[in-house]
Amino acid sequence: MLHIILLILKIIGIVLLCILGFLILSVLCGLFVPVRYRIKVSREEGEGKPPVTAHVRITWLLHLVNILVRYPAEVIVRVRIFVFTIFRIPVKERKTKDTGRKKKNRKKRKQPNEPENETGAENESSQDDEVEAGNEETVIDDGFTPSLTGSTDSLTPQDSVPEPGEDGEGSSEDDGGFSLFRMIRKCIEKIKGIIEKIKYAVDKIKAFFENIQYTIRKFCDKIRFTLDNIQYYREVLESDSFKRSLELSKRELGYVFRKLKPDKFEADLSVGMDDPAATGQILALYGMLYPLIGQHVRLVGDFACEGTHIEGELYIQGRIRAYTFLRVLIRVYRNKDIRSLINLLKKEAV
Repeated sequence: MLHIILLILKIIGIVLLCILGFLILSVLCGLFVPVRYRIKVSREEGEGKPPVTAHVRITWLLHLVNILVRYPAEVIVRVRIFVFTIFRIPVKERKTKDTGRKKKNRKKRKQPNEPENETGAENESSQDDEVEAGNEETVIDDGFTPSLTGSTDSLTPQDSVPEPGEDGEGSSEDDGGFSLFRMIRKCIEKIKGIIEKIKYAVDKIKAFFENIQYTIRKFCDKIRFTLDNIQYYREVLESDSFKRSLELSKRELGYVFRKLKPDKFEADLSVGMDDPAATGQILALYGMLYPLIGQHVRLVGDFACEGTHIEGELYIQGRIRAYTFLRVLIRVYRNKDIRSLINLLKKEAV
């Protein structure tokens, strides 16, 4: 029994070690195996020819991953792993052999269903006629509704209430006192309304001036805060840690550009302008830059052409490693000046 358990544990350990080794190998390949690229661009003058023709190919790990971009005869973007295409533009249309049979079967299915549809429509129309006839009968039966007539004799007359001024002796005196009281009450209400309006207007004016005062104070606080920030960041930019961090960044960026520089860069160009003097100026500029680009770029002037004439080919080949970027990130992150500068910019070290 113990032998079987040890054998199972041995198999599990071997499987885990294989998985771990595969993961480590994948990480190492991703870091150190370069991504290779080849770019070819050409241009030819003539009727019916595209302005630019481009062909880009990107490969990784002995063409395990293969990306192709082609323009413009037939624009293609294709991503392939081993021999399997996982992404493609445009997508190829796959034609099946049974499309003709399916169409014939659909036609055969539709033909016997047509008379059934006609009979169904006739049945539906007959049912609709019967429903309409039934509705007409109900309307005829219920067309006359008895009207409710009420007799005027059943209504009870309202008792007439004598007005206070018909037979009373002191009606005029009562009316005068009531009207005077009502006028005084109306005047008091109007005075109250005027006082409330004045109070509301005063409150509005007071709130308006308070808002102006608050806005001015807030604006002054923002200006003071902005000036303090400018002074603070100015001191940070003038500090020694910032200068050392800037030098380190320049050095690391130079390292990245040197590693990203293409291994091969060649160009054969032929240039001609409307004015021969312009063509001569372009060749003069090329002569000034010849110590830098003369080994890789060959430029020929065409003084006999009519109109603008630009032809030639451009070929670029290079490689990129992920280890280059990882190395730069580690060195920048571990630098004390960079970390203190980040903290100062966040105002954590104030």
